[in-house]
Amino acid sequence: MTTEDETTPPVAPGRYDVATRGEAVRLPDWMTGEDAATPLTRGERIRLVWSRGRGKRHVAGVVLLALALLGATATLGHVAVDRIRAGTAQPTASPTPSPVPLSQVGERRDLFAGSAAADFAVGQEALTLPRATATGPFTAAEVAAALTRVRTALTAARLDLAMLLGDPEPFLALLAPDARRELAHDFDGNTFLNYATRIGSRDEAGEVRARGTIRYRATRNENGVPVLEITTAYVWVYAFDVPRTTPGQAGLAAIRDEVVWHVPRSDGLPAAQRGLWLVSARASTSNVECSRLAEGFLTVYPWMGGPGSFKPC
Repeated sequence: MTTEDETTPPVAPGRYDVATRGEAVRLPDWMTGEDAATPLTRGERIRLVWSRGRGKRHVAGVVLLALALLGATATLGHVAVDRIRAGTAQPTASPTPSPVPLSQVGERRDLFAGSAAADFAVGQEALTLPRATATGPFTAAEVAAALTRVRTALTAARLDLAMLLGDPEPFLALLAPDARRELAHDFDGNTFLNYATRIGSRDEAGEVRARGTIRYRATRNENGVPVLEITTAYVWVYAFDVPRTTPGQAGLAAIRDEVVWHVPRSDGLPAAQRGLWLVSARASTSNVECSRLAEGFLTVYPWMGGPGSFKPC
């Protein structure tokens, strides 16, 4: 036991100091419950309610955020599906177009795309006649009639399906009778290719485009007869639907020709010499199968190299 003289050993001051002897020990209000008797202020009540509901609010916020993300994902998914179904799921920026457009199943390819003939006129649209005016002994009406004859002959020789498939009669029927008999022998070989085209197969006969000029003048033939001389100079490009690895040219065969036609004055001429005459023709070819050309048929060369790879026969 200790005596009253004895003193309590000193305790080093620290964080957890207690009251010294003889002093009443006061407990904090929260341990005694005495604070419950003191009414809360309005601000304290609000803070209390807010602190008690803080956990619930955090959970509710997380749930709402998750629902919003799910809704946005579903909306974007529906938009993408709708665009794919409608064929419009493409970037807003327009991509650089390919020089060789790809065709859909059942659609016809543009075989001229990417070639030098892409902007050539199609078929007879290329046969634009010059303005007919009186020249020499020929009136404007006679010049117009002669130009129309030549245009019809060009169409029959280079564009009509009959000639393309090997029937020259519709073309020959447009010539003067004597001229018809002379040119008929050309079709026994291949010299007619200087002024006419034979492909030989309906399946191969595709679109034809052309570009050139037609000019005329009054002159005399070798017999001294006044004639209207009409010169046509054209590039004819024939499309063949064949596989190709490069833009343009690989499916196209071309003929460049220059043909001179005469329409004589009919005064004093025998009936067999009246009408249209083909007096000269020359031509060169590009990107054609030379062995088939020797047989009298225009066929595209099977080589599918790049531009500049094609040699004339």
